[in-house]
Amino acid sequence: MDFDHIRRESLVHSLRDALPLPARPRPALLGFLRARGAIGRSAPKLVIVDIFDTAAQDLMCRFMIADDAASSFVAPLAQIAFDRKNPIFKRFATRRRIALRRGSRAR
Repeated sequence: MDFDHIRRESLVHSLRDALPLPARPRPALLGFLRARGAIGRSAPKLVIVDIFDTAAQDLMCRFMIADDAASSFVAPLAQIAFDRKNPIFKRFATRRRIALRRGSRAR
């Protein structure tokens, strides 16, 4: 039984139950959005509207820029920063710490 897969699916379902989620872009995503002309100089507020597991990569999400309902982008969930007060953040941060520990052990 693949326990990592079960944990990922559990996290995806938990995150989907909490949608839509407010978030901010991390620096790499912010640079990408600026390069595409999707945003100006200020960091936009994002709204996560879907979360999915690609199995080949980290979890992915579809998001919209809060002020622009016509925009829709897909990015790795790791490029999204949640509000630290949000209970979902705590679960996602715990999952990320566990994954980092496992990655360092595998080396």
